[in-house]
Amino acid sequence: MHLFDTLYVKLSAILLGLFLLIGAAQVTLSRHFADRYHLELTQRLNARVAAYVAGEATLIEHGRANDAALKAVAHAAMTINPSLEVYLLDRDGRILTHDLGDGALHRDRVDLGPVRNFLVGDVSLPLIGDDPRTPDGGNIFSAAAIRQNGHLEGYLYIVLSGHQYDRSAHAAEVGDTGRLAVVTLVGCLVFGLASALLIFAHLSRRLRRLTSAVNAFQDESHTEGSANGRVPGDEITQLDAAFGDMRARIGRQVAQIRRIDVQRRELLGHVSHDLRTPLTALLGHVDALLLDTTVNDTQRREHLLTARKHAIRLNGLIGELFELARLDSDAVELHTEVLPLAELASDIVQEFRLRAERARVHLMLEVGDPDSRIDADPALIARVLENLIDNAVRHTPSNGAVRVRLDTLDRAIRVSVIDNGSGIAPADLPHIFDRGYQGASNTRSATQASGLGLAIVRRILDLHQVQIEVHSQPGAGTRFVFDLARPATGSRPAIADDRPSAA
Repeated sequence: MHLFDTLYVKLSAILLGLFLLIGAAQVTLSRHFADRYHLELTQRLNARVAAYVAGEATLIEHGRANDAALKAVAHAAMTINPSLEVYLLDRDGRILTHDLGDGALHRDRVDLGPVRNFLVGDVSLPLIGDDPRTPDGGNIFSAAAIRQNGHLEGYLYIVLSGHQYDRSAHAAEVGDTGRLAVVTLVGCLVFGLASALLIFAHLSRRLRRLTSAVNAFQDESHTEGSANGRVPGDEITQLDAAFGDMRARIGRQVAQIRRIDVQRRELLGHVSHDLRTPLTALLGHVDALLLDTTVNDTQRREHLLTARKHAIRLNGLIGELFELARLDSDAVELHTEVLPLAELASDIVQEFRLRAERARVHLMLEVGDPDSRIDADPALIARVLENLIDNAVRHTPSNGAVRVRLDTLDRAIRVSVIDNGSGIAPADLPHIFDRGYQGASNTRSATQASGLGLAIVRRILDLHQVQIEVHSQPGAGTRFVFDLARPATGSRPAIADDRPSAA
């Protein structure tokens, strides 16, 4: 994760931005309220200036402006306060005369609304009126009504902060405000940086630890379907991605646990029935020997042989249960070695030869290359072949055939166990590897099947990361096929869908 992607840096940057914004707002507001205070104070102190000046001379005589008198009083007023600008207005607000020179004005009229409000006196200061020297600006002012013989003749209008004063004040204000702004902004930067480093370092420390712990957990427990690599972003983004990944993983695990629980219940139901049948038969024959005193030697031998057969059946079923439990445990380990598969298959076929002959089933081994070798666990692969051959012999009728074929490919040896027995119904085909599942069968040995043999086969091949496929047609036979990797490479090619014709 890059430095600028961390939550610590982002929060620090946000805090710095906030302090800069607050500093700028503080400078702006301070300047605004300082200006208003200055204008209010100036206008309040000079509110009576116009009245004093108007009382010093007769500014309007016989309805006409007295320019000489206005210039005299204006000159005297500006000598005392250079910021004053004096205007003489008629009754309608038109400027009659002033002492500012030609071309100095941008307006020839002053709005009398603020003037009348000022004269009434019941207003809040500062009160802004028109500034004739600006086209659209305003300024504080003092005003007085000029009357003769009780009649209103006009107004004396004095701008208190004139144009010349504004330029001088602006120059001084720029220097003071600039220094204040620089000091304020630098202070905000220093304070914001120090605050970010101290506060967010403390607050984000535990979040960084949690993020590191979650990332370490992800690295240690990546499973199929989980996200690979780091998600770009800060700690919260990574935590959100990790939470989503773990939620999906837990969802898959819960679904798997539920599926396993359903399979376990079904397996217990099947196995309890399979265990009860030979056990009941065994107890029946033992009770017959114990309770029937008229049993002769021949009958006793028949009872014992039958009881022995059921005991062997019971022992085999229990052995399969223990083997499947061992394969499902985490303790199982593959002990792989390079071995000739043809030799191993030949030994196993030989073991089933006598049983196949008794069942009148022709069992044969077809080997493409006798010297081809595989890299696998010999004991477990032997168990796979035993279960598949046993399954094929049991489901093949008399005078049928079972073929074990080994085809050498570029990177693997393809193993096929083919029979021409009853086949598998399409409805049963997706479930034949389920534990305890026993589909419909019309063979003589159907009652001997535990439903665990094919489950053991698939579990062993899963441990070898090998896929097994089944091709079957009811009444035509079944073919189990899988590929075992040769030692030259660890790759295991996909199984081609080359279904054989019925043997």
